[in-house]
Amino acid sequence: MINNFQEQAKQMGASGEILIDADPAKGFFRVKLRNIQPEHALPQFTKGIVEAISFLGKSMNLTVKEYIAGEEEPHE
Repeated sequence: MINNFQEQAKQMGASGEILIDADPAKGFFRVKLRNIQPEHALPQFTKGIVEAISFLGKSMNLTVKEYIAGEEEPHE
């Protein structure tokens, strides 16, 4: 399944890095995207990852609240 997504990304010319910093004991993690290509796709990549994390949280029966810079109110 991952290979299918990777192939689609290659065809679109998408690439880059994702760095994940986590402290499981504190329930903390953060994600940083770097060198995303094409550069104009960075907001789309970011929103896609936020949506995936939100979906995962909701599927684990967690209340999800998102704060997205530039948007007026948090999302639930």
